[in-house]
Amino acid sequence: MNPSTDTIENTLGLNAAAKRPLKKYLIVLAVILLLLGAGVWVWTQNNSRSEIEYVTAPVDIKTLTTTVSATGNLEPTNTVEVGIEVSGTIEDVLVDYNDRVKTGQVMARLDTTKLLSAMTGSRAALARYRANIAEAEASYLNAKNEWERVRKMSAATQDNYPSRQEMDNARTSMEKSAAQVSAAKAQADQASAELKTDEENIRKATVVSPVDGIVLERKVEPGQTVVASMQTPVLFTMAEDLTVMQAIVSVDEADIGEVRENQKVEFSVDAYPNRTFSGTITQLRLNSQIVNGVVTYDAVVTVENKDLLLRPGMTVTARIVTGMYGNQLSIPNAALRFTPPSEKDNGVKKAKTMTDNTLRHVWVLREGTPVKIPLKVSRTDGSSTAVTQTSLVKGDRVIIGTKEAQ
Repeated sequence: MNPSTDTIENTLGLNAAAKRPLKKYLIVLAVILLLLGAGVWVWTQNNSRSEIEYVTAPVDIKTLTTTVSATGNLEPTNTVEVGIEVSGTIEDVLVDYNDRVKTGQVMARLDTTKLLSAMTGSRAALARYRANIAEAEASYLNAKNEWERVRKMSAATQDNYPSRQEMDNARTSMEKSAAQVSAAKAQADQASAELKTDEENIRKATVVSPVDGIVLERKVEPGQTVVASMQTPVLFTMAEDLTVMQAIVSVDEADIGEVRENQKVEFSVDAYPNRTFSGTITQLRLNSQIVNGVVTYDAVVTVENKDLLLRPGMTVTARIVTGMYGNQLSIPNAALRFTPPSEKDNGVKKAKTMTDNTLRHVWVLREGTPVKIPLKVSRTDGSSTAVTQTSLVKGDRVIIGTKEAQ
């Protein structure tokens, strides 16, 4: 029997040679699959390490305090400018900055040399005019007596003696003497008034405090010349009382509708950054202030300052308490700003179609997955917001942010 072709090829080893390339191909394929599997495993491990971890905060029931922000400056409640009404050279200045003074206390004096000289001249003029009065009155008395004499004589002689001319002269002389008396008295009155003015100027040359208070500013030095003409020169600025001050704060026109008199105010100043001061709105001014196109209204805040820590001119950063609302179901404001990464694009589109800006939503975790919860927002204190018309209850945890898992 003749052997088959396959038998001959197997005997000669020809099939083994043909199968070697296939074996190599299978080995290469296995290596590639192994590398792909390793890559998938590594990617899976890395992805699991970078999963999103959500940060949450509790829903709470609390009292919300709503406020309006404002800035301004401190001022004394009553500022008095002390001036001088006469011109001259300052001789003495008896008070300085921060001095406490009493009503009537001498603060400064003018050199009164010229004023005293003027007063002496006025007294001499008055004495002269008074002497003129006496002389004029004596002349009048003589003229009057002469007139009476000629009048009686004329009556006795039935107007035959003295002549009409003599009688007219006597009457004219009497009337002239009377006019001279009046003129002398007028001159004396004028001299008396000038003397009183000079005496008053002497008195005004001594500057005294009109009130009890503290000297805030001193604007004069000894030897300085002051001129009191159209406007009274101001020598000192005083605060009547610094234990009670006022802050003039500017309220934006967008917030003025919430601000009322008698509302409480908390404020800070740069000098004491870790301390909070308080006051009360005692006046809300109707007149607006416009600076760089921004409209504001001034509110006057009365402040107790018994320890005298606060000073005039200090910058005030104020929070006006416009309301306090108890038992409010509240969430952190950050929860209203949070949107899961997968929802951000949709969130932008939906925001464009929203008509009621009080209708909002937050996200809570349900079995590890963010779930949207609709709600309606109410008032806010800047960090928390009261919510209504929602399924949220106290103790629920709303998502406020994310962080990468480690």
